[in-house]
Amino acid sequence: MDEILLKLYDLASESEAQELVDICHEYYSNAPWPVTKEKIMKGGVVYYRAFYQEKQIGITGYSLKTPTLAETVKTTIFKEFRGTGLGALLSQAIEDECKRVGIKKVVSTVYYFNHQMVQIKLKQGYTIEGYHPDHEAPGFHEYSLGKILK
Repeated sequence: MDEILLKLYDLASESEAQELVDICHEYYSNAPWPVTKEKIMKGGVVYYRAFYQEKQIGITGYSLKTPTLAETVKTTIFKEFRGTGLGALLSQAIEDECKRVGIKKVVSTVYYFNHQMVQIKLKQGYTIEGYHPDHEAPGFHEYSLGKILK
């Protein structure tokens, strides 16, 4: 299988920031804290378009918590590409990018109902470090998963 290519979003561009907001609204429509263009353009998260065989298949990103700790965010495979194994490749691609920039540990919070991503992370060597009931709002329970990068 080919690798995932990550292309950085230019979040200073209003159109690119809006594209990211639109994707987040489509895939995270039930999130208690919707993404806004102003928040995205403010910074704090590095976002990427994910490409596989020259087709955009999703998005991903990370935020730095400390100089050597990052949290992956919004790792999303577009609906038409789900069930193809690309979720695991995308999860690995953002982990590899974090490692490339000097991150030593990656954490990820995953909604408890996202069984596919929880399984992907566990297979990739992440451990469950915590469970947060009603973390963002009632019914939005999350697992915290972490992995030391070698």
